[in-house]
Amino acid sequence: MKKSHFILLFLDGLGLGTPGPHNPLSDPASMPKVRSLCGIPWLAGAQVQRPNFLLKPIDATLGVPGLPQSATGQTTIYTGHNAAKFRGKHQTGFANGSLRQLIEPYGLFKQVLDLGGTATLANLYSPAYFEAIAQRRWRYSVCTLLNMTAGLPFRMQYEYEQGEAIFWDITGEIASSRGIATAPITPELAGNTLATLGNGHNITLFECYLSDYAGHAQVYERAVAVLQRIDRFLAAVIESLGPETTLIVVSDHGNVENLSTKRHTLHAVPLWIVGPAAHQFLDIQDLTGITPTILAHLLSKP
Repeated sequence: MKKSHFILLFLDGLGLGTPGPHNPLSDPASMPKVRSLCGIPWLAGAQVQRPNFLLKPIDATLGVPGLPQSATGQTTIYTGHNAAKFRGKHQTGFANGSLRQLIEPYGLFKQVLDLGGTATLANLYSPAYFEAIAQRRWRYSVCTLLNMTAGLPFRMQYEYEQGEAIFWDITGEIASSRGIATAPITPELAGNTLATLGNGHNITLFECYLSDYAGHAQVYERAVAVLQRIDRFLAAVIESLGPETTLIVVSDHGNVENLSTKRHTLHAVPLWIVGPAAHQFLDIQDLTGITPTILAHLLSKP
């Protein structure tokens, strides 16, 4: 296996939409660092290609009628199999037994481990989460099943305190308010933490749900603030990438780019790659291409 490292950074509910007052991504104040790095805003049709750098729109509808949803979109990203076609519909929210049929044999983590590589989930978990699962108040998320079916440990509070985990809101403000973490951290420190983890594993996954929540809330100022936090985080990750580490940023469906509706959108989502393997992702057209491309690169000759 090649000594390559990938950070898969999942941004829930972020599509490439049309400019206008409904779209905070068209506001220069929302993601100034990312806009500067890309040279263009993240809007419909955004595409940039240069050495070690790729930004392109990819399809999230997966050839299935209806609005794309999280469970099938995420399963597709993390397995390379079209989960919406497998289910015959777009499935919202959490995974179920049917989706586990794809995640368990084809999950990215399990496949990397089977190849002799290393994988880790960067997100912070808490005992309360697993208690809620046991009491059937919550259901497993796709990334939780991805990690669990690969037999990997979850990062808990003590690892967060050591700077070895990140909460899904990046800064940990929500974790702190729930008593599962200490004082919040800056987006820059969170970005450095993720890059450090990513530089040490063949594949590192981090999931952020801020953009999806902001889209559903339909409050422009909140959406801009969320995108600014994500912007600072992404810039810090890139600044700390090792020479063999490639960052992959992708979403499962659109949402925050159209605040005129609470519903998801049919828009393409961004695929943003920064690092030495960027050129390998040029031909990807939809969410099914990410896992196979990562695996093919890790198996290719040095």
